[in-house]
Amino acid sequence: MNMTMRQCEILVAAADAATFSAAAVQLGISQPSLSESIRRIERDLKVALFERTTRSLKLTDDGRRAAAVAREAVQDFRRTMQRLAAGGTGLHGRIAVAALPSIACAALPRALASFAAEFPGIEVVIHDVQHERAMTLLRDGIADIAVTLKPAQTAGLAFESIASDVAHLVCRNDHALARQKTVRWRDLGDFPFIGITRISSVRRLTDAAFVHGAVAIEPRYEVEQVPSAIALVEAGLGVAALPSLTFAMFRNRNLAVRPLTDPVMRRQVGFVSRERRNLPAAADALKRAIRAQLRDVLHEPGAIAMK
Repeated sequence: MNMTMRQCEILVAAADAATFSAAAVQLGISQPSLSESIRRIERDLKVALFERTTRSLKLTDDGRRAAAVAREAVQDFRRTMQRLAAGGTGLHGRIAVAALPSIACAALPRALASFAAEFPGIEVVIHDVQHERAMTLLRDGIADIAVTLKPAQTAGLAFESIASDVAHLVCRNDHALARQKTVRWRDLGDFPFIGITRISSVRRLTDAAFVHGAVAIEPRYEVEQVPSAIALVEAGLGVAALPSLTFAMFRNRNLAVRPLTDPVMRRQVGFVSRERRNLPAAADALKRAIRAQLRDVLHEPGAIAMK
């Protein structure tokens, strides 16, 4: 089937909306017209794209795949039209970036400021999300670039390394471990440990460090967000192990940061994009600005890489 651009737009709007009525309002057409268009697409594709109930609208697995393809087609079309309208100068357009919250805090503000000064006509959309969500946004075509960790599964993806993000102890200035220049992972076993939830990339880093260091430590407290962990550390409820990228989240606080050793653990941070995918205009310039800021904040010495 050869879907028209209008059908792609209708499918994307329906996929993003809670109801067909809301999608129809967004597109400026009637709800019966939109419903008929969706039925025609489903008939031509010979698959059901939506699970319809009286209260909600949910994409099927086939629907999610079709919507991702349609979204990419719509975005490509719009970018091409924008470049043509700009006379091919690349001074107008839109770039969507998915980034770890720590990266969004540590590197993006200055990078975006310098980029905006050079390319004021380029709109940059930021999705500050966890690693797995960033990969989903990238694969679904919602994000053009992800600034995150090296993905475990690289099929169909390209990774461009920028720097290493090294794990550190974070504790109060009056904590016993704050008197040491460096701290071993096994030293943390003597104190309550504040961990990040198991689905986070930070937790995978700390769990791997405990395995390498042959130490069994279970968190006394477990939270989802780094600021929450910092608040518990400040309250004297324990210590945390956090990558250096997170330091921007707690500058000028009553906290001590010490390198963790035996082993030193680091994560590879960089750009992830889809292979054989043309990036929007000025994307290379935006990557240069982000790379410069990340390398500025990540200047740690060599370490044992986390596998």
